[in-house]
Amino acid sequence: MRLSEILFHAADTGGAVTQGAGRLLDTRYYTGTDCFAGGQGVTNDGKFYYCAGTVAPLHYNGLMKIDIATGDIVCKRGRYLPPELAEQGFNHYGGCTYFEGKLYVAIEDRHRMHPCIGVFDAQTLLFTGRYRILGGDIQPNGNLPWCAADHAHRLLYTGFFDHCEHINVFDIDTLELNRRISLDRYVEKTQGGEMYDGKIYISCHDTWKRKHIYAIDPGTGHVETVMERTAGLNLVESEGMTITDGPTGPILHQIDIVYPFGMALRRYALY
Repeated sequence: MRLSEILFHAADTGGAVTQGAGRLLDTRYYTGTDCFAGGQGVTNDGKFYYCAGTVAPLHYNGLMKIDIATGDIVCKRGRYLPPELAEQGFNHYGGCTYFEGKLYVAIEDRHRMHPCIGVFDAQTLLFTGRYRILGGDIQPNGNLPWCAADHAHRLLYTGFFDHCEHINVFDIDTLELNRRISLDRYVEKTQGGEMYDGKIYISCHDTWKRKHIYAIDPGTGHVETVMERTAGLNLVESEGMTITDGPTGPILHQIDIVYPFGMALRRYALY
């Protein structure tokens, strides 16, 4: 472990499960530009993690591909914001999701007026040229923290950061709005989302000392609490998450930023 990783390990006081159906298995640390390129969103294809990251004050956006088994970075595109998007004021990669060899990335503009979904090639992490701008009638206040693919139904879900009362549903082939799902209770400060086994799992940076994982039934809009985690003296910010199959059940993979410039990638066994 490098010295920088040792220091961030010592500073990381978050991540422990305090309530719910989860158990922390392990944590991997990434620092420097590895953190910059991966600290916002994470998804997977069963073999690789795909991460998106932004440090807006440094004008840094990046994408990263990590071997799930080893934790090794196999591809990274740092300071990578396609000119087609940069010229329109987009400057912030958020959450991401994998679907049929492509990465769908939630991207916000600097004025927070009209976010978009950008599509990248999962093998090369290069922009495909395909994107869809979401107007204020679809994503009010210009925020778009996450997106999640529903492989079985060829849909894409998006939510809102503050006071999320509904989820937008898009046709993933056309990126046209299909419908909205009203939630039976709102969730706060949503940072990441992923579809798994028929439910939408949401990661929230929702309270000062506790962070939550929720599961949403897309058919009914019912929200249930899956897990509560410690915040780490507020030096740990919950970001994106993804889920894979494990030997005895699902494994939740959670990105936390450990300030100032460290990224923790944690694995939790879900019961």
